[in-house]
Amino acid sequence: MRLWPVVIKAGGSVLERLHPSFFQELKNGMKSAGPPVIVHGGGPEISRLQKRLGLKTRFVKGLRVTDDEGLKAAEMVLAGTVNKGLTARLRAAGLPAVGLSGVDGALLEVKPKDPSLGWVGEVTEVHPGILFDLLKSGWIPVVASLGVDAEGRRYNVNADTAAGAVARALSARKLVMVTDVPGIRTEGATSRNLPSATPSEVREMVENGTIRGGMIPKVDAALAGLDSGVEEVIIADGSAPGALSGAGTRIRKEVEPLGAVSHLSEK
Repeated sequence: MRLWPVVIKAGGSVLERLHPSFFQELKNGMKSAGPPVIVHGGGPEISRLQKRLGLKTRFVKGLRVTDDEGLKAAEMVLAGTVNKGLTARLRAAGLPAVGLSGVDGALLEVKPKDPSLGWVGEVTEVHPGILFDLLKSGWIPVVASLGVDAEGRRYNVNADTAAGAVARALSARKLVMVTDVPGIRTEGATSRNLPSATPSEVREMVENGTIRGGMIPKVDAALAGLDSGVEEVIIADGSAPGALSGAGTRIRKEVEPLGAVSHLSEK
């Protein structure tokens, strides 16, 4: 039986504040939209642990600098506290969840992203076999955003880009970015949350500065997913109801005009 998974990226900034309806919407979606795969981050919790350990937190272009001690902290939080905490909450809601990280089964194979970032990895390949095995057995995989290289070295991975890579590898129809903002918001006198956008509109908003900061990795992952076959990407606020049932900003590819299709078919 062909699986059409839905990949859900749960941001670390919203994990502690997920709306109670999130879990019911997840149940409903399993019946109608397809089996879910959850990829999560844990940035705020990593920062809190680093502070308790007396470690400095530094960012370069929005990405966390991860030295040797910082990687240990990231692993403790991502594969430990956050992953097992979210898995337990899903189980308590009656959802059959299994926690793992991108290191397990070399799920997320990576290479160093930038020497200035330390142990931060860029996904080069996804080995999705373990995910398909879990999905076929009725489990919800909950994936911590860590990766491993060919020599067995472990890396911290941006959860947005990890989720996008997983969506592409699974040929997912939908990618939902659950974060702490209600989608893409325009700025200025007529500021509002956009209910929908096309890839070209998103690129224009990045260029003119409407989209900036932490939203950029999200839309980059969205655009990469759409380019590789994902039909729809949604960016929604997980602390409010509706994150998995239509709220937020929907990003879909532009539809070719019928006239253009007919014209091409005549050639």
